[in-house]
Amino acid sequence: MELRQLRYFAEVAHVGSFLGAAERLDVAQPSLWRQVKALEAELAVPLFERSGRGVVITSAGSQLLPRAEQLLAQAEAIRVLSGELAHGRAGVVSIGCAHPHVPRFLAPLIGRFHRTHPGVHVAVHESPGLPPVEQVLTGDVDFVTALPRSDEALAGHRLGEVQLIVVTAEDHPWRHRAEIPASELAGVPVLIGGPGSLTRRLLEPALREEGVVLNTALETGNAPTLVAMARAGLGVAVLADDNLALDPAGTWPVLVDERYPMTTPIWLYWARHRPLAPPVRAFARHVRHTHPPEA
Repeated sequence: MELRQLRYFAEVAHVGSFLGAAERLDVAQPSLWRQVKALEAELAVPLFERSGRGVVITSAGSQLLPRAEQLLAQAEAIRVLSGELAHGRAGVVSIGCAHPHVPRFLAPLIGRFHRTHPGVHVAVHESPGLPPVEQVLTGDVDFVTALPRSDEALAGHRLGEVQLIVVTAEDHPWRHRAEIPASELAGVPVLIGGPGSLTRRLLEPALREEGVVLNTALETGNAPTLVAMARAGLGVAVLADDNLALDPAGTWPVLVDERYPMTTPIWLYWARHRPLAPPVRAFARHVRHTHPPEA
């Protein structure tokens, strides 16, 4: 049984003649007739009987016609989907990221992509810290957010920049300052992320240079907890400003140091040499062409 046989059968049923069906399908009438007869032979039931110059569908044909049309519709859906997949307009794209990167960088980026590629599902896999960039090389995810790195196996695009800020209680002396030198953290109760966090990686070299040992009042990877405790007056919270993407970070003092940067770019990486599925290639093009780096 072939799809074209089912297509010929359905067309004859709707038109009421082999000649009319052949004309509508733009095929030779003898060829169409032979294919319908072959289908009847394979099914072992008559599908049509003559009526004047045309044909009418038999009782058996009437019962088979809805199933044939269902199969034809499914085949057409498969054809359309395969075309969408081939052009990167359908499928799945997976992104591993630190959860603060979703509101700051990824949500707007994914939203714009969805408007031009509504058939592509973008699956976001969040983690408290930066995910291992090697995930894109093993194929666990298609994209990953990470700090800048040089690796010939990776292709990437700069999403923007994050900086360290200091969150305090409203009545804290630092509340309305524009900048806080890192050295001033000495002796102050500090609320901060755990070892290996982005905050610690940026801050600790400067503290070592100044010989400052933090008075850590709370250590947690939960940014909302750090902010809530700081606003309650239990210390000053030091964290990256992308944690406050929905609460403008410009209202908080920026942490600064003369020798060490308290800022870092955030990049989106994908595998350079691993074959990418069409939707993944489409998302990579979207990142490069429609999301220029922040100033």
